[in-house]
Amino acid sequence: MFQTGRMLLITLLLVFVCHNISGKEAGDKREKNKQGDEVYELAPVVVLGKSISYENREIGDKALLTHKVVDLAEILSDEMVEVQMIRKSGYGNEVSIRGFGQENINVLIDEGILEGACGSRKDPALSHINMLTVKELVVKQGPFDVTKPGYLGGYINVITKKPDSGFSGEIVSRAGSYSFLSNGFMVTGGNEYVKGLLGYNYSKSGQYEDGAGNVISQVRDGVAASYNNAGINADSFKKHDLWGKINITPSEKLSLLIEHTHGEARDILTPRVVFDTEKEINRFSKISLSIDNASGFSDKLTLFIYRNAIEHYPFQGFRNVPVPKNNIVESVITGGGISNMVETGYADIMYGVDIYHRRWWGDVYNSLTGALLNGYLIPNVKSFNMGAFFKADKRVDKWAFSIGLRYDRFSQKADEELVFTQGITSSNKQRDSLPGGYLMAKYYLRDGITLFSGIGGSHRPPTSAERYIQGSATFFGNPDLKPVSNSEYDMGITIENKRWEISAKAFYSDLDDFIYQELNSAVYQSYTNIDARILGGDIKFRVDILDSFTLNGGMALQRGYKDSFPDNNREKALGQIAPLKTRLSLDFHRARPFDIEDTELYSTIEWVHSEDADHIDQDAGEVPITGWDIMNIRIGYRYKSVVFNFGIENVFDRLYTVANSYEWDVVGGTGVNPAIVNEPGRFIYGSVAFNW
Repeated sequence: MFQTGRMLLITLLLVFVCHNISGKEAGDKREKNKQGDEVYELAPVVVLGKSISYENREIGDKALLTHKVVDLAEILSDEMVEVQMIRKSGYGNEVSIRGFGQENINVLIDEGILEGACGSRKDPALSHINMLTVKELVVKQGPFDVTKPGYLGGYINVITKKPDSGFSGEIVSRAGSYSFLSNGFMVTGGNEYVKGLLGYNYSKSGQYEDGAGNVISQVRDGVAASYNNAGINADSFKKHDLWGKINITPSEKLSLLIEHTHGEARDILTPRVVFDTEKEINRFSKISLSIDNASGFSDKLTLFIYRNAIEHYPFQGFRNVPVPKNNIVESVITGGGISNMVETGYADIMYGVDIYHRRWWGDVYNSLTGALLNGYLIPNVKSFNMGAFFKADKRVDKWAFSIGLRYDRFSQKADEELVFTQGITSSNKQRDSLPGGYLMAKYYLRDGITLFSGIGGSHRPPTSAERYIQGSATFFGNPDLKPVSNSEYDMGITIENKRWEISAKAFYSDLDDFIYQELNSAVYQSYTNIDARILGGDIKFRVDILDSFTLNGGMALQRGYKDSFPDNNREKALGQIAPLKTRLSLDFHRARPFDIEDTELYSTIEWVHSEDADHIDQDAGEVPITGWDIMNIRIGYRYKSVVFNFGIENVFDRLYTVANSYEWDVVGGTGVNPAIVNEPGRFIYGSVAFNW
């Protein structure tokens, strides 16, 4: 196994060599922002990747207003070559970052942990966030942030918009193929002491067609739980979101923010599995207090508490099944934290503590009679985590260093009987100690050339489903699962000048006790710990080729391997690892086109390519997927406060698939592998936005 000590030694040697091969002083090289952030602006979304290891990239928000804004997962996959979407339906999809997906990355909203309520992940965390609320997305790759608990290969932190003084707002209307419609508004205003914000959005879509002309309900044709007439004629989803915030600032140093979001979605088709979602309700609340310059030992003190609750109601009213079932599931996460930042003469320091508690339960009913069929599907699992962290950043001449330490204490217990698991083990309550940390170094070799290297370690505890799900006598969780540990080494280089920029990065991730699905020799399906590794890298570039024209491109590849194996699985390849992906785009942006004041014209034509998915875990149910090429076009025009956008995704109406079939249908209770869902065919869309 890859040893942490050896990784640290290699890191220090590489940085030392880089120092000594320097041909001249780097000069006063400044980062584009304080933390070396990678910035994507997806109006009204900004994607921000805080990582010392990645170059800064900024894509104008006006250009990306032209995106088809249906799903946050789609946008992330479009804009980041190292991100792959996992398609589940027309709405509510997931992403994988450098081979880490689902439970192995965390999603947070304004620092608070967010998880869906469905055991089969029909409602991934990103699906509960309306894009009109979003100011920026912080995308972290690798275990190089100790301020967040329980993540393995990265996280996505959704930072929402806050109230502003004066009076401003936006009204946005979008429409597209397959009866897609989204209308919303947001207004904010106030004075220096009290500010408020209010927003609302409604969105819906019919069933999209793939490149062969098949609608998504046809995914189930010929397999269990096919769609009945009601399902065939149903929309893909309908969703309402309402949110409000109040910001009270009695002084320049003190700020109190109170936030609440209410969302409700209905009739969400999820052909990947055997249940759809009749209804789901999310309620997110948060109170935060920040104090600037509280003392000589505090530049910024932050306290917050939050409650993220989701009600989830899967049903089979749209399916052909002998006995239709419906579930009632609820997930409630309550947490908080306190952190302090201070700039000393030695380093910029941040430290703090945080806690969270999750209660998750779910039962299964006969939809015809109302009888309780399984009162233990999710047996009222309670999870509690308490953690403390410390990090320091230091700049010395041509060097930038960052170090962080974290320790978590995690406990988990099912309060109801483990009716199926108890035949195998009597275990229930678990306590886990989760230490972590990182060391990163960046060296400015010479003007325009930067090298970086880092070593880090993190843990994530098993999920409530992995340990405690009680699907059936042949499918249940494993309370004896150990936490997963990730020891990772990253290195790379960025070279830039006024007209072009290129960056390359490689990583190696050693995974101890990685949690994997298993068809046990005793003929039941559950989860087990194995040893595995993921390695890969990416290359990105930007070239300003002509006035107003920029060429952007990237390529990402990762591979996963098992070093030990589950029962009945001898495949060396690790599941859920995306194949080689490339992206090339020609972007145009010009202010004052046609010599008209206060106007902008911008457009993008892009080619996206994926190799065949043949490095797969066929023993776990994955199947080969043919590679694909698609072209997308986006055009936008701003005239003063009005913005018009038009776009075509999948211009040539190609039939293609991005996600594989690995992942059991937990709620189905059988452990079967879900069906593969193709991507939409040609999608034509437009939008109008008015800002003031």
